[in-house]
Amino acid sequence: MNENTKGVAVITGASRGIGAAIAERLAADGLAVACAATSVANVADVVERIKSEFGVDALGLEVRVQDAGSVDAGLTLVEEELGPISVMVNNAGVSGVVPFLEMPLEQFDRVIDINLRGVFICAQAAARRMVASGTKGSIVNIGSIAGVNGFPSRMGYAASKAAVHHMTKVMAIDLAAHGIRVNCVAPGYIRTDMVEDLIGSGTLDVSQLERRIPLSQLGTVDDVAAAVAWVSSTEASYVTGTTFMIDGGWAAYGHV
Repeated sequence: MNENTKGVAVITGASRGIGAAIAERLAADGLAVACAATSVANVADVVERIKSEFGVDALGLEVRVQDAGSVDAGLTLVEEELGPISVMVNNAGVSGVVPFLEMPLEQFDRVIDINLRGVFICAQAAARRMVASGTKGSIVNIGSIAGVNGFPSRMGYAASKAAVHHMTKVMAIDLAAHGIRVNCVAPGYIRTDMVEDLIGSGTLDVSQLERRIPLSQLGTVDDVAAAVAWVSSTEASYVTGTTFMIDGGWAAYGHV
């Protein structure tokens, strides 16, 4: 590990969108970063961009977050190549829009496996390593406004994110004695490639969304990355067990 590195961060779901933005922001702040996705090829561009633009060590990982063996192997490689893990960002997730009466059990199980079981596995594996290395680290779970408000036809996604919000509190309580902080960052409507595609296809009406959001605009991936960077830094050393809504006021707005 570069002696000037300020720590080592692992980001799941780092191939694009919010995950890639978080990896780049943490690299800009001086951390070595391990970018995890379902294949190393998926994060190759992100890793190379981080190395060339920020001059920190970066590593691509093939990790399936719902598989404890895969996670353990990935984090072991991170420690061997970059050093002790100080920041774990659990960003990997899947969604799907299917009415409750039509949702196959297999689809519900897949969403829960990745969005909830995956967070548990990755957070526990990272925390165990932090304890073993004596690192007073930070775990950041990525939630969603769907974990606070009801969203139609998103049963698995909403249930998993609500559970992540609450699981964050329990993790924070259990890990406080080890000096490990755990928080949740919950994005609202963010201009990711997926959201842009939905807008382009007419599935999402951006003008309607902007009227519903008190700040009258969609967020950016950099808005989410900035929140993750702050809450995982020493500036937030007295913050744990909290969910931060990065949503332009969406969840606070109760008027139809």
